[in-house]
Amino acid sequence: MIKHATTALVCCVVFAFDASAQREPDVVVELRPSDDAQAASVQLRGLLSDSRYLRAMRSGFPLYVEYQVELRRSRSNWFDDVVAQTFWEYVVLYDPVRETFVVEDGESREELSNEQELRRRLEAVWALQLTPDRAGRYYYAATVSVRTLSDSDVDEVFDWLKGEDDSRGARRHGFITRGARKLLVRIAPLPHIRKSGESRKFMWP
Repeated sequence: MIKHATTALVCCVVFAFDASAQREPDVVVELRPSDDAQAASVQLRGLLSDSRYLRAMRSGFPLYVEYQVELRRSRSNWFDDVVAQTFWEYVVLYDPVRETFVVEDGESREELSNEQELRRRLEAVWALQLTPDRAGRYYYAATVSVRTLSDSDVDEVFDWLKGEDDSRGARRHGFITRGARKLLVRIAPLPHIRKSGESRKFMWP
């Protein structure tokens, strides 16, 4: 499900041009002019240059993509302040019967007919605006996490390994901590990344 901060407004989505060059996935954050405050755009580039993601989806694993964007006030003598933030996420599923990709975000469902359409969808440019709370020097920071297992998927794996029946409706992890469950995601032979990017700084007002 998409989570929105009350100070943020995701304005639009603009699909990016497809790039054929192989490259490492990257998060690009750029400033956009706006009437009352500086807006920004966020784009994840080159994810499908790593063919493991397509193989994982075709093998039946859903692809989870999560964006976290923060507006930070720069401070020279201490840690930067997080003034506002917003989150959104979606999941990509492969339908082997129809040979299509389906993108779901909890509010909508979109069907894509081939890998080229999926590439353009994954490289969509997200435009948004967060509002500063005082005069100062600001910048946008974005982190994009992509994985092929959700936390609930990992829970189910551990339940199965311990012989627990999930149909009883309650999971008992015992000594297995949340950190140990996340370790499974990191060591499993499935692709996952966490990439960050920042915009240039700007003065407000």
